[in-house]
Amino acid sequence: MKKRTIYANQSQELLGLFEQAGSSAKVMCVPIDYAKKDHVVMFCNGYGDIVRKPFSVKNSPEGLKYLIDQVTRSCRHRRIRKENVFFGGEDANSYAENFANALRSKGWLVAHVNAHDAKKQRQNLQASTDRLDLMGIATMLLNRRANCSPAQTGIYRNLRTLVRHRKKLVVMKTEVRNRVHSVVDRLFPGFLNEKKSGITPFSNSSLYLMENSFSAQQIRRRRRSTLCNILKRYGTADPEATAAKLRTYAAQVLTTQNQYAATLQLSLAHHIKLYRCLLDNTEQLEKEIALPLAQSQGALLTSIKGIGIVLAAGVTAEIGSPFEQRPLNNLTSYSGIIPRVKQSGGPNGQAHTGRVSKRCNRLLKDSVVQSAFHIGHFGPKELVGDYKRRKAAGQHADFGMGRRFLRMAMSLMKTSQIYLPPHLRNNQVRAQERAGYYLAAWPQLRDKWHKVDALKVAFAKHNPLGQWRYSVQELYGIKLKL
Repeated sequence: MKKRTIYANQSQELLGLFEQAGSSAKVMCVPIDYAKKDHVVMFCNGYGDIVRKPFSVKNSPEGLKYLIDQVTRSCRHRRIRKENVFFGGEDANSYAENFANALRSKGWLVAHVNAHDAKKQRQNLQASTDRLDLMGIATMLLNRRANCSPAQTGIYRNLRTLVRHRKKLVVMKTEVRNRVHSVVDRLFPGFLNEKKSGITPFSNSSLYLMENSFSAQQIRRRRRSTLCNILKRYGTADPEATAAKLRTYAAQVLTTQNQYAATLQLSLAHHIKLYRCLLDNTEQLEKEIALPLAQSQGALLTSIKGIGIVLAAGVTAEIGSPFEQRPLNNLTSYSGIIPRVKQSGGPNGQAHTGRVSKRCNRLLKDSVVQSAFHIGHFGPKELVGDYKRRKAAGQHADFGMGRRFLRMAMSLMKTSQIYLPPHLRNNQVRAQERAGYYLAAWPQLRDKWHKVDALKVAFAKHNPLGQWRYSVQELYGIKLKL
C-alpha cells in the first residue's frame, strides 16, 4: 500500500537519505550560496545545529578541492558516512553550474531549492545578505523542500540543453521575421501576404527575391520569363501564373522613395542572411536533438499520432527520467496546467476555481500545451473526439488534453510501450488484431525518425524503441522493416 504523508512536496531523495542515516545527527547538510567569485558555505547536521559557521569558498578547482577536504574532515570527526552528506543551493546560474556539476561527478548529492521559497524562510525579510540567504537555503534543505531533478544529469541534461537552445533560436528567428516584415512593408507592401502576391512567405523563392535588390519597382522591371525561371527554380507550384499575379500586384502598390530604397534593400539583405543562418541552425539542431531523444524513454512518445521529434523532446527534456520523477499530480502542477482552487467555510463551503498559477516550468507548459493542441487536431480518432468534446463543453481543451497527455506520456515511458488505442489494451484482444495495428502504425513512426536521419540510432537494440521493435517482431511474428 502506498504510504500517505502530509509532506507530499518533500524530496524523495532527501527523505531516503535521512531514513538511511537512521538519525538526524548522522546527516550533514552543506548549504551553499552561489556567487561568481566566492561561494558562502555552512555545515549543519540534520537537526539544524550549526557544525561550522559560514565561510567562503573560491569558485575554482582549488575551492572545490578545499570544500570537499573540509567536508571529509568534518565527517570523519563526527563519524558521518559520505552517503549521508548532501549539498544544496538555489538554482545555479551559469557561473556556478560547473561547481555544482563537479560535486555531482564526484558522487555527492546536490539539491536545488526555489529562490522564491527560500526567501520566505529567511530570519529577516527586510534585509538580504549572504548569511541570511544561506540560512533560508539551509531551512529549505532540512525541511526536504529541495529538488534533485532527474533532468540535471546524464543524457536528459544534454537533451534539455539542446531543446532550450533550439527554443532560443526559434525566438530569434521570429524576431528577424518581424524585422523583415517591417522593411518589406516599405519596399513592397503586401509581398508577404500570399493572397495578394501569390508567393508563400519566407519560402525559398520568397527569400531569393527579397535578398537581391528587392522592391516593387524592381519586380515590375523584370522580364516575365526571367521571373518565371526564378520561381520555377525555387519550387513555386505554378510559376507562370504566380509571376503574372506578382507583376500585376507590384504595379498597384505604393512604395518608398528612391532615395531611401538602397538603404532599406541593404538592411533587408542582411536580415535575410541572418534568417537563413538561423533556419539552417534550427534544422541542424532538430537532428542533434533526435540522437539523445532516441536513447531516452521519451522516444516512445513519438508513437502518438501528432507528436513529432521536437514536441517529444521538449516534454522529455523537462521531465527527465520517468523512473525518478515525482507523482503525476506534482508533475501537472509543475507544468502549470492545473487551475488554482480556493475553498473555505467548512466541508460544505463552495470551492472557487481560479486561473492556473504563473509559478511553473514555462518551457514544459509550452511543450505540453502544444502537444495537446496537435493531438486534438491531428492525433488518434479517440483523442480528437475527446478534445472536441471538451471544447464543446466550454472547458479549456488544451489544458484538459494536456493533463491526459501527461498521464499517457508517463505510462508509455515507464512501461516502454508505444501508444495503443483503448480497444487494443485489453488482454483478451487477439494477437492478430494488435499485430495489424503495429504494422499499420509502423510506417508513420519510422518516417518521423527518418526525416531527422536518426532511424538507425532510434531503433538500435539497446535503445527503447529498438527493444520494443525487437520484442514485437519476436512475439507476433511480424517484420517491421527499417
